[in-house]
Amino acid sequence: MIRIMMDGLRPEVWCSDRYAARQGHAPAHQTCLAHLARDVAYALDLSQDDLAFWLKLWLQKTFALTRDITTFAAPTVAIKRCPLERSLDDIPDASSSSDLAQALKNGFRRARDQLLTFAR
Repeated sequence: MIRIMMDGLRPEVWCSDRYAARQGHAPAHQTCLAHLARDVAYALDLSQDDLAFWLKLWLQKTFALTRDITTFAAPTVAIKRCPLERSLDDIPDASSSSDLAQALKNGFRRARDQLLTFAR
């Protein structure tokens, strides 16, 4: 349906949730951070899992960058992006006590290359 609606147009960057049919419609993809934040909030409501709390903190830092990104020069954005990318390395090691938080962890790992596209 997306290809029909786009009628052959391909944007440089595509933003969507992680639904498989919404992948691959542009050379670069940005995973929708609002969808991830919603899922993390849901996991916190159900379990108060440490991993879900960690993901919430990561998203808060990422949203802070999105709010101010237009006021920064490109080198400043790169400097601010690097710790966010490095902290994603800790996700595979983080433990989880709930299946929902574990699913979130796996989703973040799969989407890793699409989480900070906006800052490149």
